[in-house]
Amino acid sequence: MFRAAVKWIVAGCFTAALLPAVPASASGQSLALDSILAPPPTSDYVEMLPTQQGVLEGPFDAAGYAAIGGQAAAAKTINTLKDDGFISGYGRAWVQQAQHRVMVEIVVAFSGGRGAQAWLTQSLQADQADPTYQHALTLEGIDTYYGARLSDLSRYFADAFLFVKGNDGFLVSTISDSDSLGDSAAMQTHVQYAKAPAYTIPPSGWPGAARPWLSLENLKQVAGDATAALVATTALAWLLVIVLSMRRRRRAVVG
Repeated sequence: MFRAAVKWIVAGCFTAALLPAVPASASGQSLALDSILAPPPTSDYVEMLPTQQGVLEGPFDAAGYAAIGGQAAAAKTINTLKDDGFISGYGRAWVQQAQHRVMVEIVVAFSGGRGAQAWLTQSLQADQADPTYQHALTLEGIDTYYGARLSDLSRYFADAFLFVKGNDGFLVSTISDSDSLGDSAAMQTHVQYAKAPAYTIPPSGWPGAARPWLSLENLKQVAGDATAALVATTALAWLLVIVLSMRRRRRAVVG
């Protein structure tokens, strides 16, 4: 999927008209995905058109994500995302005209950490199987990630890092029509990792998460029943003490 997007970006982004990004949809805003993507490192990056082919700019659903990779594999991608618990995604892309460079950031939210991990693994396998895959890229300070250099060695060069944080997957990439990217992708990935929250859905709400034995309402009911039972038990105990005491007194009087 990433290679297909790179081709479209390099083909048209440096001459395309640039407009402000469109507002997020309700699905993206519900998890505040639009607020967790990091801004570009310098002010000369200008946000790209949301209609630019091959660019995920603004909120997107599973179909929008799958369309980047072409129609041939779209149905399979949509089904895989659905099985992994995909909820929604948000993307931003900027062009730096002077450097002929594009920066892309994407966040994909899943219902739990397992779905995000599956997305990372599947993306790694797809990139490594691609003919333009050149070599892995390494990054310090992030545990669950992978990095890749993709290039046809003539028309485009792309460095990408993907990582997982909680139930969310992130992609940060820089792309150019020349081999001049340096460590731009690595630096921005560190910025994005620091900005990303630990999760957008608490682990207690993930599929398969252990549920509390008692809800708050049930706990209130149990507490009431337990208190009543405790009071009753205590009353019976004291009643027994009183009865036994009275019996002892009677025996003492009779004796």
